[in-house]
Order: sequence, then C-alpha cells, then structure tokens
Amino acid sequence: MLTLQNLDLDTHVRLKKNEILEKELQFYNAALNTISTSSAVLAGFAFSGLAMSLENEESDERLLFRTFFTISSTLCVGLNLITLCAATFASLYSVRLALRGADDSVEKSVKAVRGEYKFVLFLFCCGIFAFFMSISLMGFYKFHDTEAYFMLISGIGGIFVVGFLMKRAANKFYLSKSQRYLSNKEMKKSLGNRQTLNDRQVSLNVPPEEGIPYTRMAASKSTANNSNLTDSDRSNPGTRKSSLLGTLTSSFRSNKNPADSPAANNDKPGSNNV
Repeated sequence: MLTLQNLDLDTHVRLKKNEILEKELQFYNAALNTISTSSAVLAGFAFSGLAMSLENEESDERLLFRTFFTISSTLCVGLNLITLCAATFASLYSVRLALRGADDSVEKSVKAVRGEYKFVLFLFCCGIFAFFMSISLMGFYKFHDTEAYFMLISGIGGIFVVGFLMKRAANKFYLSKSQRYLSNKEMKKSLGNRQTLNDRQVSLNVPPEEGIPYTRMAASKSTANNSNLTDSDRSNPGTRKSSLLGTLTSSFRSNKNPADSPAANNDKPGSNNV
C-alpha cells in the first residue's frame, strides 16, 4: 500500500512539474518566434537602404558618412539574419528535445532554451542599434545637408530611447534568482518538499479543517522517529519514506478515532482514575 502511494505521489509531482515546464517552454517559443519576425522586418528595411540609388554626386565631405552608412547597414542586415536563424533553430530543436527525449528532456530543454533566449535577445538588441545607426547616416547618402543632420540627430536620439526602454523594462520586471522557479537547488528542494507534504496529506484523505494540526503533529512525530533511526537507516531513502508515511498514517488514524486515545478512555464514566 505504501509503495503504491509513493508511486502515485511521485507521478503526480512529476506531472505537475512537467506542466509548469511546458508552459515555460511555450513562452520561450512564442518569444523566439516574435523576435525572428521582427528581425526579418529590420533586415528587409536595411537591405532596401543598401539598394537605394545615389541622388547626390560624390563629394569628399560626404564620403566618410556614406562609408559609415554602408557599414552600419551591412551590420544591420547581418545581425538580424543571424538573429533570425538563431531564434528559429532554438525554437525548433527545443521542442524536438522536449517531445522526443528521455523522461527529464522537458527540463533539459527549458534550461537550454533559457540561455539561447538570452543570446538571441542580445543579438536582436545589437541589430536594433545598428538599424538606428543606419537611419542616422542615411541622410548623407541620399539627402542634402539639412535633412542629413536632422536624421543624424534623430537616429542618435532613437538609440538612447531604445536603451532607456530596455533598462526600464529590465528594472520594472526584475526577478531575482532566488524567486525564479527551478533556478537553484535550494528553491527546487523547498518547493519539492512542500508539494510532497501536501500531496501526502491529500492522499490520506485529510479533511481541510484538520490539515494544519495534522501536519504539525505529523511533523513533530516524524522528528521524534527520525531521532531514533540509525545512521544506516538515515542513509536509506526508502527507510525514511516508510517511516514518514507510517507516522502520517498513525497520526491520521488517531485523529479520526479520538475515542481510542488514552485521554478519551480516562474521561469515560466508570474509568479508574486516581
């Protein structure tokens, strides 16, 4: 009976954990698809800028700015195409690993796609900065001096605005490592122990109103029983699980049958009380 309860408990915890990891994997896939679409649009705009024809004749004053425009546009196209490929590959292969891998493949896929998401986001930000730099230098390639300097100031201002928005979003939605789910071993261990205790309480059909005192009494009895275990029993996970489940079962039975307790027998009429 205890073995079946352990198997049901482990299966339930594993399914709940996989559900959370699958939702996180879907979030990363949606984010990667959005980034790849935006990168394709930016790469198309930058390439169209490179394909423009010159409206003004070449001059020594504009030659340096036009060279920088060509370099920035080429970098913008290259960075956005690399971002597109990286996001597409990460989205495809992460889902394949989660579906066709081993039992822990979903967790491995989520951990791997987290790093890929940071790398793709970094490339996308670099592509945005290169695109704004290309816009700021486009005026010297196509327009006159007044329009060219106005576009230069606007492009530099756009770069600072994008940097401010990135920093603002990072600070507003900041999440420390200790608060991230499955980010470190301590948080994973604490969440696992809490879920295990709740599932054991539900598997023994404990009423909601008796949950808190039952949990406290079971924890105290479990501590007392663990102090009586030998070193070899403590090192054996099966012995610890059997001891804990036996303590929980006996505590539940004592709560369900208060008439069998010694205190109840002493309160009965005709009992020999000294």
